[in-house]
Amino acid sequence: MKKLIILLAIIANLGCSNEKEEISDNLQYFKFQQTDSDNFINSTEVGKVLIYKNQNNSELKFKVLINKTEKQLESSGNFVNGSTKYFYYDEQRIEMQSTLFAEGDFCCNSSFYLSLKRWPKVYQTNPTLISQDSKFITNIGLVPFETGIQSAFLDYSEALLSITINGTAYNKVRKIEIIPNPSPNPNWQLPSLKNIYFEQNKGVIGFDDIQNNEWRLQN
Repeated sequence: MKKLIILLAIIANLGCSNEKEEISDNLQYFKFQQTDSDNFINSTEVGKVLIYKNQNNSELKFKVLINKTEKQLESSGNFVNGSTKYFYYDEQRIEMQSTLFAEGDFCCNSSFYLSLKRWPKVYQTNPTLISQDSKFITNIGLVPFETGIQSAFLDYSEALLSITINGTAYNKVRKIEIIPNPSPNPNWQLPSLKNIYFEQNKGVIGFDDIQNNEWRLQN
């Protein structure tokens, strides 16, 4: 019993020490603002399988593995060469994995993500320049789609579109154009994209691939 009490006391002290260290590092913290909640993804709970179907009735399915909102640290470097901390920020992160791959099989680049975050308007590392003002942005990880870029950037300045899928109207949609990969792997199981349709509160509701297939969310 004494050993258990001592162990709990040590853990408590470590927690306090880490909290003090975080507060004393004087880094800027870009917190979500009240207006940001209007942009959060609210329909992709963990475990849900998102189904996308094209005009030929072919399907692609993605299972939601992660949906969490938490404080993050922006830093660079590693334990060997030392690391540099830049600032803290709030992020809602959603990760989805194609059901064509084994769950958790990240070696195959089978997952894509949505990263909604509060980010400085100006940020550079050499020389370090971090603005006091911030903005709400979204990054969409595209690695498993064999595109010409690894992620798409959305700053919410894009024009809003209205799209109807299976009788459901989406009125807060932004179309993101993707640079096609000129030499996609012909044996890869996921398509190379040229457009993404992002609904403000639903996430990715559709995408077009370089073979002119139009994939649309079914659920």
